[in-house]
Amino acid sequence: MPATALMHVVWPLLAFASTLSYMHKRATSLQGSEGTVKFSTFLLAGMLSCCMLSTSWAAEPLKALRIAANPNLSSIELLTNFGPLAAAMEKELSLKVELVTGKDYADTLNQLKTGAVDIAGTGAFGYVTAMSEFSPKLLVRFVEDDGESYRAVIITRTDSTIRSVADLRGKRFAFTDLRSTSGFLLPMLEMQRNGIELKDLGKAEFVKKQPNSAVAVYTRQVDAGAIADNQLGEKYGVKLDELRVIWRSEPIFHGVWLARPSMSDDDVKRITQALLKISASPEAKQMFRNASVRGFTAAKDSDFDNVRTAKRLLDKLEKEK
Repeated sequence: MPATALMHVVWPLLAFASTLSYMHKRATSLQGSEGTVKFSTFLLAGMLSCCMLSTSWAAEPLKALRIAANPNLSSIELLTNFGPLAAAMEKELSLKVELVTGKDYADTLNQLKTGAVDIAGTGAFGYVTAMSEFSPKLLVRFVEDDGESYRAVIITRTDSTIRSVADLRGKRFAFTDLRSTSGFLLPMLEMQRNGIELKDLGKAEFVKKQPNSAVAVYTRQVDAGAIADNQLGEKYGVKLDELRVIWRSEPIFHGVWLARPSMSDDDVKRITQALLKISASPEAKQMFRNASVRGFTAAKDSDFDNVRTAKRLLDKLEKEK
């Protein structure tokens, strides 16, 4: 927290403490219930005054907007995907917009937590984890080519002897990131339902980006891998007719834009309205033609109850190890 903002918090508290001491002395000088009533009245008034004063430290209005996108994208892909959106946001908000990329999911969310960035994109698991850890503010959900949701899948080669999740015991497996809904959480949960823990795999590789999982399976670096079905494509020489899906999850809502916890409600509302307005504009189709998203839609916390339930179950299973 900036020093100036900290002083805005400390000063009202010090003032209230001083006032409280004075009021207590005044109240105790009075007799009986009258003194009690007067002290209670003084105390309530003091608390209200403190609350009113402390609101003066609230986050200052935005002067620029730093955006961290989902780390599935390289720096070049980030500019290609979200450059036009950044330009539209600058115009709509009359603010300078800067795009940055996190090293991975954890780094992206940590930047949001510390205020290094103002808004950040993350997946469903990243969202429920962030909410439990530092309560960022939900802006919008992503809409992609396949609509508002996708599925986690486990893939293997068509010439593999692996036919079901139960066959993964002792096999080499590619996950993407520990905080990825499709790349770790739901596939691992399904393995646990089949009696397979992480230690029961022959080897677990964390390959960071979604397409890397398909590459690892296709090139036989691993026997099977987890990936989002909307990321399963013929990138980097992968031939889909040589891959087989052995498991699919229930639908998962796409990722979200989150705002840092300290952002003012007015700015949260302004950014949310700007994103939805841009998404509904006639220029949106052209703007998002190279992007990994096709627009945005209104979001609420309960949209991710299924992922939150899965995370709780996974946490419970891990504690029982």
